Amino acid sequence: MTAFEYLKSLPHLPVNTERGINPPSNSDLKRWLNKGSVIINGVKPKPEDEIEFPITELVFFPKGRRTTMIQSDEVRRNRCGGDAMFP
Repeated sequence: MTAFEYLKSLPHLPVNTERGINPPSNSDLKRWLNKGSVIINGVKPKPEDEIEFPITELVFFPKGRRTTMIQSDEVRRNRCGGDAMFP
């Protein structure tokens, strides 16, 4: 599965509030991937790049004021050195 196909398959993504509360368009998703605004498992893939499963980390807009980060429980425990609770 390519990075673009994976993002298209996700049920909930950050929305574009400039054009109202709508899911991102295909061109939005491709632009995010081309600009490095999405990190999947520690890699900034291009739209046509194949991604490896399982996905343990998904980050949107890593350099922005508001960053969305999704991690598996295993990754969280490894980074925090134990069973930490996250807000």
